Amino acid sequence: MRSALRQRIVMGDLTAGTHLNEIALSREFGVSRVPVREAIRALESEGLVESKLHFGSRVSELPAEDAADLFEIREEIERATARKAARHAPREGEVADEEWLATRAEITAILAEGDAALAEKRLDQLVGLNMRFHQAVASLAGSTVLSVLLVTIGGSIERLYKADAPQRSKTSWPEHHTIIDAIDAGDVDAAGNAMAGHVRRSKRSYFRGLPKDEAGPGEG
Repeated sequence: MRSALRQRIVMGDLTAGTHLNEIALSREFGVSRVPVREAIRALESEGLVESKLHFGSRVSELPAEDAADLFEIREEIERATARKAARHAPREGEVADEEWLATRAEITAILAEGDAALAEKRLDQLVGLNMRFHQAVASLAGSTVLSVLLVTIGGSIERLYKADAPQRSKTSWPEHHTIIDAIDAGDVDAAGNAMAGHVRRSKRSYFRGLPKDEAGPGEG
C-alpha cells in the first residue's frame, strides 16, 4: 500500500495538491482505512504528503526554495556517506567484510541495470535505481544515522530526479561509476568530492529546467 502510493507520487501520477481520499483509496486497494491511514502517515514523514486538520491529506508541494534546501542537505549527507564508504573499503591484502562485499555486489548489479536502462532510453526506471544506488553507498558507509537521514529525504529526492530525468540522466547516471571507483580505491577526498559534485550538478540542472519565475534566487 505505502509502496504503491509512494510510487504514484514520485512518478507524478498523483500531482502536488492532489487530495488523498482515504475511503476511495481503501476501496481501490481492497483494504480497510487503517493501512491507508498508516501509509499516508509514513509518506508524511518523507515529505511527500501533508495533512491538516479539517482539510485532510494532500500530495505536498515542492517549491523551489524547499528544493534548494533539500539539495544543500543532500549534498552534506551524501558527501559524508561517500567519504565514510571509502574509509571502509578493503585495502590491498585485507580480508574484506562480508557485508561490505554483499552491498558492493548489489551496487554492481544496480549500475549494470541502470546502464542498460539508459542505453535503451528507459529513463523512468532510473528514478528508483538512482535512489537504490545512493542508499547502497550509505550502507557501505556502515552508518545507521546517515542511512536513516537519506531514507527520510528519499522520496523528495526521487521526485526531483524524476522531474529532471529527461535532461540530466545521460550525464548523471555515468557519474555513479566515478563515485564508486573512488570509493573502491579508498580515496576519501575523491569519493566525497565526486559525490558532492554529482549533487551540485543535479541541482543546477533541476533549476535550469524550471520556469524563470519559479527558480529561486541565484538558481537557474
